[in-house]
Amino acid sequence: MARVISIVRGDIPAERIAGLVAAYGEAIEHGRPPAIVETFLASGSGTVAIVTVWRERADLEAMVASGEEPLARRLIREAGGAPQVEFLDVLLGAGPG
Repeated sequence: MARVISIVRGDIPAERIAGLVAAYGEAIEHGRPPAIVETFLASGSGTVAIVTVWRERADLEAMVASGEEPLARRLIREAGGAPQVEFLDVLLGAGPG
């Protein structure tokens, strides 16, 4: 079972960051789907990123194939950013599960 990381980033106006933090907090308040091992909202130098560790590539591919706009992409877009998406295979790591 090979894990995959998705990184969705965008430049967000400073005045919209608090709203993004609130929306992300609401989205994860009741837990995360079983396909997601961990998820983080991070920022630096005017850019925010939602980093998600997926249990396996098939889970990520199923979400993409659903045709529904992914949560991370929607949150960044609604906060005024142009979402940029990157997927990385985890080669080696230490973490939960």
